[in-house]
Amino acid sequence: MAPFATTLSAEEPLPPTPSPKKGGGACITPPPFLEEGVGGRGRLFFRIALVVLALGFCATLAPAGPLDEMSVERWAKLKEAERFQLNAAERLFRESQWKAAADEYEKFLKLYERSEGAAFAQLKWSHCQVNLRRQNAAIKDGYQSLLDYYPESPEAPIAGLLIGRTYRDIGDAKPAKKAYAKVIAAHPKHFAAVMSRLDLVELAAKENDTETYARLLRELTYDVERKGATTAPCVTASQQYARLTFRAGNFEEGLKALATSCSEAQLPHHLMHPSWGALPTIVGELTGSKDEPTKKNGEKLTDAGAAWFKTQVTANLKDPKTKPQAQAAWYDIAEIRRHAGQTDKQKAVYEDIIATLGPDDTTLGYLARWYKVHKQPELARTTYGRFKDVAEGQGQIALSYREETPPQTDKAVAIYRQLAADVKVAPRWLGEAAMAYRRGGKPDLAIAVYRELITSDAKGADAYAIEIAETLYQAQRWKECIAAYRGTNNFPTNYLHMATANRRLKQYDEAIALYRQVIAASPANASSALLQIAYTQEEAGKKEDAIKTLKQICDKHPKTSEGSTAHTRLNDVYKIPITLGGAKD
Repeated sequence: MAPFATTLSAEEPLPPTPSPKKGGGACITPPPFLEEGVGGRGRLFFRIALVVLALGFCATLAPAGPLDEMSVERWAKLKEAERFQLNAAERLFRESQWKAAADEYEKFLKLYERSEGAAFAQLKWSHCQVNLRRQNAAIKDGYQSLLDYYPESPEAPIAGLLIGRTYRDIGDAKPAKKAYAKVIAAHPKHFAAVMSRLDLVELAAKENDTETYARLLRELTYDVERKGATTAPCVTASQQYARLTFRAGNFEEGLKALATSCSEAQLPHHLMHPSWGALPTIVGELTGSKDEPTKKNGEKLTDAGAAWFKTQVTANLKDPKTKPQAQAAWYDIAEIRRHAGQTDKQKAVYEDIIATLGPDDTTLGYLARWYKVHKQPELARTTYGRFKDVAEGQGQIALSYREETPPQTDKAVAIYRQLAADVKVAPRWLGEAAMAYRRGGKPDLAIAVYRELITSDAKGADAYAIEIAETLYQAQRWKECIAAYRGTNNFPTNYLHMATANRRLKQYDEAIALYRQVIAASPANASSALLQIAYTQEEAGKKEDAIKTLKQICDKHPKTSEGSTAHTRLNDVYKIPITLGGAKD
């Protein structure tokens, strides 16, 4: 007896049910709890699982994914008439003609109840019901019938999963959980069981059931066999479980979880990486908490993490070839201490490295930056003075002078001038000197250096001319910068800056003329230049012209941010309702 012969006709009316999301019960979306993630990283392990899922379960996709298809071997077992009938149904399904496709699948089932393709047709008929918003029919007369009639078929685990999904999507969590549990119990090694656990994780997150949430992540991390399609969701689950246990102050368990998904050599990197262990981020969150137990968890996690990395230092110091790994682990310890707010211990790490391995520019640079951050510029400069790369150390000293408040520009420039005595590197250091003058509010001295460079470094003359114009623009010397930009070739920036300068001088017609040249020669900048024309017309008091320009933007560039801005401005400022892109769009 065919599954549909005495149960439900596709024409039979059904009680109203909530509208499914696109794709019906065959798709999944991450819950808000998971969307936030640890440290705000977002989407957690669902990021990869959703990709896998989209390939296999979204019923509206065409072509369908591997879990929605028959294997070549099974397809070969069909008789020619069976293949013809199933192909007719599949074509309609791919065209999203759900009602017609359902009829063809049902016809197949009535004609070929014992066919190799019967379970597949039953599954696809159920998908059609979901897309027709007949979720109750999909569950009871579709997926459940498949389980009843074809319990040993390859489609059975999928049907069980989709019963849970369909219940979930109509907001009935209790039977959804039961359905997922049945799939896990009946098909523990099937990919459907992995996806059932993922869905249960989602439900646990929505219900703030932290115990179930942690248990499921642990199962995905340790208990599920990683093979083929199950690998990606299990790897990402292990990352999430690691972050979860870190937040509880349990470094050892988090480390163990990460170790299931990477090699021993990769562990240090994965512990620190924000998308894997996110150890520094979590340490910072916990130790920065005002809740005392949470803060203690953070301190516990900090010490345990630092201790583990210290074992990496000790192990790698034994072999000269692995000393770089030892030094990297030391830096990781310092980073963990920094995030925990243990700045004195962070500094002690750098000093420990220098005492053990001797001074090197990288570690000295870290130590010098520590001094700068903690408002000890003279000690920072002394440390930079120890660099083996003397020029780089002197450059950092000059930069430290520039960064002070107020900047000690003349001291910085004096160092740059000394460094520029080497002709080979003179352009670099003279360029830094000019920038120091610019940041120090001395544009004329900066321009003098750029002119010096135009003479000494002719191949960079165009770039230096642009820097002169930029210097005048930043100094708001509008007439001079307009003249300077005219001799540059960095279109359209030069024209846009000249237009701005003309607007500051209230020379609105000149500004509009420049914007129009940008529109004519640079289509990529047309919408933004047109919006600036509208603003310029407003500044000039020509509101009618501005309205026309804003309408033009809405008409010609409706899908740009400028189109949205123009639309809002017409509505809010001028009280003129208008449709973006015109009535047709």
